[in-house]
Parts: sequence; structure tokens; C-alpha cells
Amino acid sequence: MIGKKLIAEKYVTISQAKEIFVNSRRNYEEMPYELSCALDYLEKFAKLSVEEAEELLNKLRNLGLDERTSVKIVDLLPKDEEDLKVIFYKTPLPENAQEILNVVSKYIK
Repeated sequence: MIGKKLIAEKYVTISQAKEIFVNSRRNYEEMPYELSCALDYLEKFAKLSVEEAEELLNKLRNLGLDERTSVKIVDLLPKDEEDLKVIFYKTPLPENAQEILNVVSKYIK
């Protein structure tokens, strides 16, 4: 990354990253191997559409979660408290853990 400078940093969901990569594909006649591998990964693991991911992200933020944690929950879509504990491994589960799981359950297909 010689000559590159970090201007900003923002957490994005896998679905949002997939959209960014798909849109950047237009900039290349032939996509570089690394970008192609990354896009392949994102296509395999994106569980929600961009709209669904953003909607769930907003609902989780309204429940008092920070952006980083909300993004992880959207990416992993935990089904129970054990799955949620993986995300909160350094901190205790929030008091509204069951409410978080109820919101997430509406997006699990």
C-alpha cells in the first residue's frame, strides 16, 4: 500500500461489501484474482440483501448496540444465546439479549 493513505474507516456488513465489490467490477476489463476471490467469498456468505441488512442494522442500533457489534450480528445472524455469546465473548451479554434474538429471528431464512 505504498502511497496510499487511510482517509476514513467504516464498518460494513458482508451484504454491503458484496454490493461495493459488484459495483467496482465495472472498473476492470478483467477483475484481478484477489478481488475475484473476495467477491466469490462475499457471494457465498452474504445471507441478506443490502436492504434487509441495513434495515436490521438500524433496528439493532435502536436497541442500543454499537455499530461494530450490530454489523457482526447482521453478518452472523445468531439463532440463540450461545451464538450471541460468541459475538459478546469479551463482555457479558446485554440485558436485552432475548429482544436482540427476536429481532434477528425475523431475518433468518
